[in-house]
Amino acid sequence: MTPKSSLSSLLFRSATVVILLGGGMSIALWLTMTSPIPSTSERPEELRRVSVVEVVPRRLGRTWNGYGLAEALTSADIPAEVPSIVIDVPDTIRIGRRVAAGELIALLDAEDFRRQYEIAERTLTEISTNLEQLDIDEANARRLVELGEQDLEIVRAELTRIQTARDNGAANPREVDLVRQRVVQSETALTSIRERLQAVPIRRRLFENQRASQRDAREIAARNVERCRVLSPIDGVIEAVEVEPGERVVPGQRIARVVDLSRMNIELRLPSSARPSIFKGSDVDISARGVELRTWSGTINRISPVDDPISRTMTAFVELEQGMGSDDPDSVDFLAPGTFVVTTVLARDLKERIVVPQSSVKQNRIWFVLDDNVVRSVDARIAFPIESDEGRSRELALDNELPDGARVLLDASRTPSVGTVINPDVIDLLPAEEPSP
Repeated sequence: MTPKSSLSSLLFRSATVVILLGGGMSIALWLTMTSPIPSTSERPEELRRVSVVEVVPRRLGRTWNGYGLAEALTSADIPAEVPSIVIDVPDTIRIGRRVAAGELIALLDAEDFRRQYEIAERTLTEISTNLEQLDIDEANARRLVELGEQDLEIVRAELTRIQTARDNGAANPREVDLVRQRVVQSETALTSIRERLQAVPIRRRLFENQRASQRDAREIAARNVERCRVLSPIDGVIEAVEVEPGERVVPGQRIARVVDLSRMNIELRLPSSARPSIFKGSDVDISARGVELRTWSGTINRISPVDDPISRTMTAFVELEQGMGSDDPDSVDFLAPGTFVVTTVLARDLKERIVVPQSSVKQNRIWFVLDDNVVRSVDARIAFPIESDEGRSRELALDNELPDGARVLLDASRTPSVGTVINPDVIDLLPAEEPSP
């Protein structure tokens, strides 16, 4: 191929490409210029719909949860006071039965103590007889002393006369010695009689001491006879019966236990931080969970002055009065000793606080809107949680002060950014029950 023919072929191809491109562009331009213009409409921008709740300050105080065990304020372990054998336990003495103060719990064998009483009684009779005989001996001894003194005066007077006669030569010395011997005999006899008389008060004191000892022995024997009748010291319900007929008991051995269910005591454990706001007389709501929730109301009547440094708890004591009828031990409405209870104590530091749902707080911040529906955020100063009946925290009490008309965003985990305008959807939540002051 010559150079001239190559040049012609190149020009032809270039012209063809230009014609094709120009035709395509002309067609596209014609289609664009002749295409119909679609109708347009103005649609406003839709705002995000967000759930909010209205908050109104409520006057309330913090509630403190505590735990404890219920126990009877009055109970009695009834022991045996004498060594004996159980001869009878009444059929009515059974666990769970109600007994009255003074009712027979068990009957012990008292025959040995009756014999001791009879022995002491006979000994007292013998001692009384000895005292009567001692009175007679004392009277006789006094009379013998009087006679001995008179005899001694007579003998001494005779001695004086015989000595005078000897001096005058009318009597010999032997006669004087015989009279002097009679004086010595009279003095000896009088001394012996006086000794018998002086021993009478000593013998009387001995007999009186013996009589006092036997009276004590008789009284102890009589009391032991009474102790063989084991009686209930209080009104209550039998918790335990630990003896049977024929069993030998010793002093101090427990025969039965009776508890008074009309007054209960709860040793309540609370956080140590609750001490500044809990006082004597604070109201306490008591609950025991089981098949059904049972509740009672009581008051704190004592507070321990010492905190437990290990558990960081304080101890308060709650007394609960509960009426107990004859059939109450079979009812589910009374608080039984040994029941584990959960308590709620209302503090006395009442003040106006804002209450918000727990879901409205995230990372200690809350989001709210005013009338302009612009999202704002502030730090949440949480005072305390408000627990539901199930023990789960449902609301939070805050120390914040929000502007009037503020509405808090319900779900803090899906909150728009601060400054966003939203479409608030006010949710009417059922408020938590306010504790009564």
